[in-house]
Amino acid sequence: MPLLGFNTGDEVEVSSDEDGFRGAYFAARVVRSMPNQRRYTVDYDAFVDDSDPSRPLRETVDARHVRPHPPLRAAASGFTLYQVVDVSYNDAWWVGVVTSVAGVGRKRTYAVCFPASREEMDFGHENLRAHLEWVDGKWVLPESMESSNVMHEKGSQVEVARLRENFAVAWFPAVIAKVIWENSFLVEYMDLRNDVGTELLREIVDLQHIRPCPPREPGVSFCMLDEVEAFYGDGWWPGVITKIHDGSSYTVKSIHWDKEIEFNQTKLRLRYDWVCRQWIPASQVLEIEFVKGRKVEVSSDDEGFRGAWYTATVVKSVGKKFLVEYQNLRTDDETKLLTETVWPRHIRPTPPNTPVVEFKLLEEVDVFYNDGWWVGIVSKVLRGPRYIVYFRTWNEEMEFGQEELRLHYDWICGRWIQASPGLQL
Repeated sequence: MPLLGFNTGDEVEVSSDEDGFRGAYFAARVVRSMPNQRRYTVDYDAFVDDSDPSRPLRETVDARHVRPHPPLRAAASGFTLYQVVDVSYNDAWWVGVVTSVAGVGRKRTYAVCFPASREEMDFGHENLRAHLEWVDGKWVLPESMESSNVMHEKGSQVEVARLRENFAVAWFPAVIAKVIWENSFLVEYMDLRNDVGTELLREIVDLQHIRPCPPREPGVSFCMLDEVEAFYGDGWWPGVITKIHDGSSYTVKSIHWDKEIEFNQTKLRLRYDWVCRQWIPASQVLEIEFVKGRKVEVSSDDEGFRGAWYTATVVKSVGKKFLVEYQNLRTDDETKLLTETVWPRHIRPTPPNTPVVEFKLLEEVDVFYNDGWWVGIVSKVLRGPRYIVYFRTWNEEMEFGQEELRLHYDWICGRWIQASPGLQL
């Protein structure tokens, strides 16, 4: 079915970009088609309106999030080990990989791993269906699709992230045991073992949690405050050199440990970041970018500020961090501009100031709101010129003037990359 080919009453499945729902598809029915806006209004099968429980939940969604119901593929003989499947769970279909099978026929139970979250759960035969991909208006089997991830072939040595609250805190050496499909891999750890200690641990992981083995320079001497990775507990943990000892040993401090630990030189390596399929020394960011007095933009991981960029000036470097003074944020007593020490990953140069006569419908923009720049999409062009902008972060629309908008750019691999002139939905 071509894009925007759904009519009122069609049964569809709808995906979401919201945290906690990304990757899931929800059964729904089309109640309105809006071709000019490339959107649909749908009623969900399994959810009701909070204000009126007798009515289904209704929502307007981007066309790119809507697909038809996939055909049911017969699986009387059951699903096989490492098969990609859809799992019915919490009123949605989630993509997973079968990791073990127990029982016979339709009484079989399956352990299914969800690579993106690394969770594993058990399901009955009736909760599974064969996974199909909706590509160019056709349903396609995953195994018939060519994978572009040629970097991670079977037998490749890699490092796999161990997660804490969805953030990588350490990297553990492993080997690719099987390429399952596109973004999913079966890895076998080189040092970690199963609970009983008899075999090397195997796990299914998503591509985002895998990287190649970083470069390592043997015999390197480290300096104070060097950013390093220390081999500890069978994995490589990020830290900073805080003391240099005689005999090629160093004390390392990490935010992930409750104390500083001394390591031999052979258990340390300079820290590199895997960015755009290139290894970049972590300390290189300090040398390349931000000198005293430079105008920058600063982000934050704090709740309520995540996703925004705030204009600031670099005051000075402080070890591996930077002291910045914000242009619009002030101290609690409002007497002076706020200063803060931040990590290099939270700083970028100010983006290009590209003059725009009028922004276009569906154009990706930055909006100046609450003293920071937030990413949004022009959902309606008004007179003035003024604009209605949709923010995915809050799932809200707000009105702004021309002077409060700028073209959105992404800072990638040391370059500004402009968003597409009309967002493809």
